[in-house]
Amino acid sequence: MAETETFSPANLLIDEQNPRIEQPNAGQHKALQELARHLGRKLQVLAKDIVDHGLDPSSLPIVMEAAERGRFVVLDGNRRLAALRALENPELLADAVSSGVLRALRKLSKEYQKNPLDEMTCVVVKEREDARHWIELRHARGHAGAGLLDWGSDEAARFRARGGLGDIRNQALDFLVRRGEMTLEDRKGNWGTTLARLLRTPVFRARLGLEWGDGVLSVRSDETSAAKALRTVVRDLATKKIKVADVYTKEGIDKYAKTLPQLAPRRKSGEGIPAAQGGAPVKRTTTRVARTPRKRDKLIPKDCVLNIPEGRMRDIERELRRLSLEEHTNAVSVLFRVFIELSADTYIDTRGLPIDVMASLDKKLLGSANDLLTQKKLTTQQAKPVRIASQKGSFLAPSVTVMHNYVHNQHVSPAPSDLRANWDSLQPYITALWAP
Repeated sequence: MAETETFSPANLLIDEQNPRIEQPNAGQHKALQELARHLGRKLQVLAKDIVDHGLDPSSLPIVMEAAERGRFVVLDGNRRLAALRALENPELLADAVSSGVLRALRKLSKEYQKNPLDEMTCVVVKEREDARHWIELRHARGHAGAGLLDWGSDEAARFRARGGLGDIRNQALDFLVRRGEMTLEDRKGNWGTTLARLLRTPVFRARLGLEWGDGVLSVRSDETSAAKALRTVVRDLATKKIKVADVYTKEGIDKYAKTLPQLAPRRKSGEGIPAAQGGAPVKRTTTRVARTPRKRDKLIPKDCVLNIPEGRMRDIERELRRLSLEEHTNAVSVLFRVFIELSADTYIDTRGLPIDVMASLDKKLLGSANDLLTQKKLTTQQAKPVRIASQKGSFLAPSVTVMHNYVHNQHVSPAPSDLRANWDSLQPYITALWAP
């Protein structure tokens, strides 16, 4: 039987035989780009859903061990893996998606980096054939009832009306998030059932100018006033100002409703604005205290995929993924410098570029970056940090001069934050160097 295991996304590979890819076995970079071209804006929508809600725990990716030790090929779940790659480094898709999708992915990536995905739970099979039946059931719909069956509009409406993912409570909370009255973190709490009971009561909805019909919560009153009143209700429940016992009966709900503002309807019945799907979100004018994102303690992010074959370079990569930036700052700084030059050397040798192996590091960086630009594996914007790093005498991060000082100057002490910034600036270049 298949078993489940947890993996770092960096150790997962896109299936280059995926049926969405027209040209199989062309390498990871091309497979990612072709998937992105095929998906278009759907990739952006999926990426946003992952940022907002995480990965779907009810549908695990199916993987099998790859030829390269420690890596696993994703047989099913490649869209999710492609979305994670896009969130980690959207510049990889600069030539594969529209400018609008790329802008959206860049914005989502900034949000994702605050709390990146550390691990994925997957179903592991021994051979591709072991997964074929389940993949067909999932994607070739029907199978006389054995596979997934699409809902029609009636089934979808009943699902929402009977407490599905779009139930009255969630639609109200989506409304508050959309209006800027609540964050996704604020939604968590054990008061949801009580809120749903209030919203299902006609006198409560009438007080706030809300309407419920065909599985849809609509706003007939002023949206701003309705959002503020609903936020007050959520706050009362979250702080236990209003307890379950207070609104357990119709009389209790009527009494509580009278403490809320009476909002007059502005729209006719049946013409209200869907609470969860109305116009553009309204930004709050009040200041929120942002949570400080946790800084990663390893040089290479977990979601960064480098297609390095087994050997010394693969060993160095593993060490840079394991060593703590805080505890082994000097070791990481020196190993980073070695890794950069050996990566450039490998690319120059593989491509047969006319650059002497004894040339200075800045010449190697520039020469390899220019070739990557010619091959369209790197954009002009992605190459900019490499050009800055190669400027003689530059102490801007990242910089060849600074990296030399990490190795040769006993008075220069690297900082974990500087090393993180150096890697992040050069990651598109490094990823391109090792792209198939």
